[in-house]
Amino acid sequence: MLERVYDTLRGILFYELPKNAKGEAVIFDRPVSGFYIGEAAVRPNGIAIIFKGASSPLKDISFGLQEYEHNVNIEINVGADNIETTERVTQEATRIILSILRKHRRIWVVDICPMCEKFTLTPAHFTVDHNSVLSSYATTVTNEFNTLWSETHPANLAAPSLPDSGKAAEAFIRMYNDVGVGTTVANLTTKARNNILRMQADNVEPVRMLYDVLCNDNKSSDDATGKQLFRSGTITISAKELVRQIYFGPDNVPTTAY
Repeated sequence: MLERVYDTLRGILFYELPKNAKGEAVIFDRPVSGFYIGEAAVRPNGIAIIFKGASSPLKDISFGLQEYEHNVNIEINVGADNIETTERVTQEATRIILSILRKHRRIWVVDICPMCEKFTLTPAHFTVDHNSVLSSYATTVTNEFNTLWSETHPANLAAPSLPDSGKAAEAFIRMYNDVGVGTTVANLTTKARNNILRMQADNVEPVRMLYDVLCNDNKSSDDATGKQLFRSGTITISAKELVRQIYFGPDNVPTTAY
């Protein structure tokens, strides 16, 4: 569940961190050695950014709707030539990462695209790179929104434009569900169709939204003693996610199941 959240945060940070001439993410003039998921006992002697999960408690919001509250720790590990340099780089790395993450109060979490098998940070990818598959779905989404708007608002109020990412997400989910019920989707390759069926068999949520994303705690440096030239900064993030609950039991298990 948190795996794609880690990937998304890693993608955001890599995209927005300062870069050197080689395209490497850097703090001051020092390249980031790597982005890692999970605790690592052996770490590079440089700058390492580590994503670790704390917990994801789940609670009921209403009938058919539940809410996760994810908690993620981002640890910045730095090893430099002397204690002062290590401390300064740790402080600067934590400052930059915090300044980046504070801007993202809502975050799309998108799984690997089943049509091109690429990772993306926004569902707008679907309608930009795969317009031949999703253009008809996007048109239907827009038309239905405009119809609903006209039914619920005065005629002198024109319907606003849908955000590209939201329209693409809805279009993709409709196509994704159509594949699941056996509907033929124009221009969708057999490989993409099989990828979608595999995702559905694995209960993958292909497009998710995190909201109320907050940097709750910021520890710029641990001022560690006994770690020689190593220092660590930590940023704690919380984020909420709404999920549908459409099956309740007890009769959603077939008689052939054992």
